[in-house]
Parts: sequence; C-alpha cells; structure tokens
Amino acid sequence: MTVPAGAPFTLDDLEPGDIGFGPITGMVGVFVGAGQLLLGDEARFRHAFVVVEAAYTDALDMWHPPMIVEAMPSGARFVPLGDDRWTAEHVFIRLDESVQVRREVAAHALAMRGTPYGFSDYLSLALKKFGVRWGWLDRWISRTTEDGYPRRAICSQLVDAACTRAGISVFNDGRLSQDVIPGALFYQLLRIGGTSHWPA
Repeated sequence: MTVPAGAPFTLDDLEPGDIGFGPITGMVGVFVGAGQLLLGDEARFRHAFVVVEAAYTDALDMWHPPMIVEAMPSGARFVPLGDDRWTAEHVFIRLDESVQVRREVAAHALAMRGTPYGFSDYLSLALKKFGVRWGWLDRWISRTTEDGYPRRAICSQLVDAACTRAGISVFNDGRLSQDVIPGALFYQLLRIGGTSHWPA
C-alpha cells in the first residue's frame, strides 16, 4: 500500500516490516526511561517494535488488528498492536525497501520471539558511552545465538537485528552489532530513507 511520506497511517495502512516508536508506561517505562537516561538518550521515544502482520478481516467479517513483536522484560513477545501502542505520541517508520525486504524484517523479528530482555545491556552500553573500551565488553554487547540472533535484547537491539538480518545496513559508522538505543535508531532510519507516519 502506497502512503505519501509524512501522511498519517490508519491501522489498516500498517504493513509487515513497519517500525513503531513511542513511550512506554508503568514500571516498565520507569525502568526503561532510567536506562536510557543513563545512556544519554534524551529522545522522546522509549520503545521500539516491529509490525509483523497486517490487520485483516476474516471470513466471518471480524476485524483483526496488526500484530507486533517487541522486546519486554518478560521476553520478546508476539502480541496485537493495542491502544497503548497507537497514540498521538507514537510514530511509525516505513523503510525505504521493497515489500519483500520489509517482510524479511518482520520474519526475523518473529524469529526472535522469546528472546530474554537485555537488562545488563543498559549498563554495558553506558560504559561504552563513557569511554570504557574493554574487549570483553564489546563481546558481551554483540553476543549472539548459533542462529545469529541476539542472546538478549532491549527493544532497539531487536529491531536493529531484524533489519540487519534482512540485509539493511542501518548504521555504517563502525559500531558493533546491537550497539543501538531507540532514539538513535529512529533518527538513523529516517536518514537512510525511511518515512515517518503518525496514527490517523
């Protein structure tokens, strides 16, 4: 579906591979916000997730919302996109890639369901930000499973890993795989051609 750059999205406009950004509430939001402040990420986006299935109407004329994959403290989960992810404070980025590549982003996000949350990565990334350059720290941040997916991931790491596995080079500044936080990811996706869309 073609939606002009900057035009608002309806839920039916969302497609697999679209990337959502926004706040996150409750105690999870408090924890994530503290972690991002530690990293110096002052962007208003505290959370990122991948749309993996479009909305559809079934044979009984029942409408089903889009499905997303998002990293959460209980592990990466596959859930419907609820009202708390569809507010005036959220924005969605459509990648400047073919439909097939964006579907691959969605497929890789789905493959990371259940990935444990990267609680310790906030501290690890903060140490790097403050100039700590230990080899074991780099290895800790970029550790992966035998399948090449992150062993643990915060939300932005999961999104970046899905893009990377689909062949999209989000960052070209020599940083390690998974050395990414939500604010930096949002702006970089725009720099490489992504278009932003707010909920209609």
